[in-house]
Amino acid sequence: MIKLKYFIIVFFILFSNIYASKIAVATKVNGLAEIMPEGKEDFSKLKPGTILSDGDMVRTGSSGFVAIIFIDDKSILKLKGNSEAIISGRRTAASISKKINMNSGTVRATISKQNVDFVIQTPTSVASVKGTDFWLVTDPATGDQIICIEGSVGLINIETGEEVDVTEDMTCTLLPDGTFDLTETDASNIPDDPTDEQEGPSQVRVYLDGPNGEQRVIVIDYQ
Repeated sequence: MIKLKYFIIVFFILFSNIYASKIAVATKVNGLAEIMPEGKEDFSKLKPGTILSDGDMVRTGSSGFVAIIFIDDKSILKLKGNSEAIISGRRTAASISKKINMNSGTVRATISKQNVDFVIQTPTSVASVKGTDFWLVTDPATGDQIICIEGSVGLINIETGEEVDVTEDMTCTLLPDGTFDLTETDASNIPDDPTDEQEGPSQVRVYLDGPNGEQRVIVIDYQ
């Protein structure tokens, strides 16, 4: 009995390690979208159903669009055209601590309530969230902009450490000189979301192959 328990514990640890780096899946891809896996030096075409691992870089062309869903809690990222981001995640028990390094572009983040860290970092700021829906637009020339749709976002100036809470229906711009500009959101400034016109639930199946040929299927239902 002791040997059996030991085997189960070892098997669980090995099984968890196999899938530890698998953190998200691309559910929708339109236009030009590419991925460069961690440790690689070249981009390749990103296809719907592609599983993302810790450290993968995703970029879109001018008309590109990618929707990414995290496999632990169904939090969603939507990258619009001319965007580039590194998707990182570390498992903590059943959750994934998430960090998105957004080099440039526009992203919508619809985040489930978090028990672990979820941050989106740009060259000038860090957006820290626990559960919210917001847009982030980053441009080296004009600064960073947070448009909060629901919940709240803590926006931190990396250089000074100054922080502003951006709440529902508010927009905060962090200007290149480090100044925060917090105003009520103008609806005309909210980026278009290509998935807003789609109706009904969707489902994605994530197939993960182990080293001995075993396969695990994760079924994710989402709106």
